[in-house]
Amino acid sequence: MKKKTQNKQFDFTIPTLIVGMGGTGLSCARFLRQKNCAFAFADSRNEPPSLNEVKEKYSPLDILTGDFNLEIRLEKSLEDFAVYKQILVSPGVSIRSKLFSSLIEQGCLIIGDVELFAQVVDKPVIAITGSNGKSTVTTLVEKMTQDCGIKSIAGGNLGIPALDLLETQSDLYILELSSFQLETTHSLKTVSATVLNVSEDHMDRYNDLDDYRMVKESIYKNTENAILNADEKKTFEHVMNVLDSDDEQYAVISFGEEASKTTYGLLNNKSLVCGEHEIIPVSDIKLKGTYNYLNILAALALLKPMQLDLQKQIQTIKEYSGLPHRCEWVDKVNGVEFYNDSKGTNTGATIAAIDGFERINNKEYSQRNIILIAGGVGKDADFTELGFVIERKIKSTVLMGSDAKLIETCALNAGAKNDSLYSVDSMQDAVSTAAKLATSGDVVLFSPACASFDMYQNYMKRGDDYKEKVLALKGELKNVS
Repeated sequence: MKKKTQNKQFDFTIPTLIVGMGGTGLSCARFLRQKNCAFAFADSRNEPPSLNEVKEKYSPLDILTGDFNLEIRLEKSLEDFAVYKQILVSPGVSIRSKLFSSLIEQGCLIIGDVELFAQVVDKPVIAITGSNGKSTVTTLVEKMTQDCGIKSIAGGNLGIPALDLLETQSDLYILELSSFQLETTHSLKTVSATVLNVSEDHMDRYNDLDDYRMVKESIYKNTENAILNADEKKTFEHVMNVLDSDDEQYAVISFGEEASKTTYGLLNNKSLVCGEHEIIPVSDIKLKGTYNYLNILAALALLKPMQLDLQKQIQTIKEYSGLPHRCEWVDKVNGVEFYNDSKGTNTGATIAAIDGFERINNKEYSQRNIILIAGGVGKDADFTELGFVIERKIKSTVLMGSDAKLIETCALNAGAKNDSLYSVDSMQDAVSTAAKLATSGDVVLFSPACASFDMYQNYMKRGDDYKEKVLALKGELKNVS
């Protein structure tokens, strides 16, 4: 949980450099302009899409474009950046580089928009991170608090940038935070905070899984209530060890699959409980799958310190149907259910989705009925565990994208049969192949375990394309019949 911090207050009288001209960078510009703080812009792209907007709206002190981390440009970049003693870095820009290390050594304050938010916010904050499920939990907490009469709003990594949230003058802020945002956040104080889970993701940016985990765990610094997933053994032990050493002072509220060992738990996969008291049977919940039940338990745990009306929270849970591209039901075609989990951009998300459908259908391994569509950009992830899951739980696997071969190799090494693995070149072929492999009662699950940018602009475009192809297939079959 410990990390190198820069314990300086942001000074609005000092010219500041904003690195990145995306949504976060533009929100920083809006905020600094409100504070009459002069600023410049930098972006690693030669012609960022928002370049004209920046020139027209903000009249920055300077605009620096081009890859500032290139070795041949490093000295010039350092000279240009060091003029600004305060630098706001967008999450997509890694501060783990020679350039930013040198700037820190020269005394530059390098933070992100969430840290600036943390220094000026004067209302309670709830913070949520994790490899998977954080958007579901964030939006559910927002809805639960609003239904309980609190003027709350969610944002950060999801939807509205953190600094833009302040304009709403809400009474409670709910932040979804990525590991990239946490790297540049040091003083955020929270009522409650959680790491939902940790699985391999962004291994192209981190040294290893433990490095990634430690960044995630930094969300617990300065929290009043640490919400711990008891099933995440390493994180649970790390946080409890810090508490025992008196480095931090916070209450612990746990959630997990084993009801007898947690504050909030899942009893026999049939009920969500708090201690011995049933909160809600899973039959009353629209979201299905153990991972979704854990997300709901996490939301309840995050709100426990606020002592809100439980019945109102339960009603929200009953009504909540989830977010697009997250195990989203698309349609039934010839008795086969098609689901879109395009947000499953890492192995942990895909494995969780597979496990959820397996439990719902209560199938033995010999009765496997899931056809998996996966593949894309793996971000240097290790697909070994996914390979074993494919071998044990998947009827057939359809693979596409730049790292499809890596997944195939891991599945074959785990013992999967050649005739259960199919390679395709397009979403059209993936959907049609999966449909041919499926029989009535089967599930076709599109959960890529990879990022989308080899074939699509983002996971939303990818998921929309999948849904479009499924609905087109249904239309074709209907016309034939």
